[in-house]
Amino acid sequence: MIARSGALAATVLLPGAALADLTPACQRAVARGGAKFAKVVLKIGQRCAMRAGAHGASCRPHAGKPTGNAAVDTAIARAQRRLAAEVADACVRSDLSPFARACPDPTGPPMSLAELVSCLRDTHLDRVGTMLAVEFPAAAIRTAQAAGCGTGQTCQCSCSPSGAFVSPTGDAF
Repeated sequence: MIARSGALAATVLLPGAALADLTPACQRAVARGGAKFAKVVLKIGQRCAMRAGAHGASCRPHAGKPTGNAAVDTAIARAQRRLAAEVADACVRSDLSPFARACPDPTGPPMSLAELVSCLRDTHLDRVGTMLAVEFPAAAIRTAQAAGCGTGQTCQCSCSPSGAFVSPTGDAF
């Protein structure tokens, strides 16, 4: 009875502990690499938006799409290579299937390192883009107006609770 209670508690309180063969080094690399990637991309976007002023919309990253700003795209690609290297070094022998719950796996199991890195890149780019839309609202409003909202009109379907304009899928404009 005590062993069963302990196993239940471990499963509920530490769901990652029951996962197959995801090494602690890999988990740390994913967390650390993802955090570094997001921090670097946020800094790149902030610097670009501060230089661009009201035209800062081309500074916001989106998953799978270039920003339209060559310098920003080059810097993001460099950060992505660092993320890939950090994750690959630590996760080369790990079972990556626990990440398949949150990440698309277009080739089916097992999840590859490239698919994991793509998932991390895309999810983090979208979140950073949304953060930049909140930090630099003038660019977000201008972009929302270009998407069909008139001057002074608030498009309810495109406005988050924070006031940042986002698309119906939750991505920043």
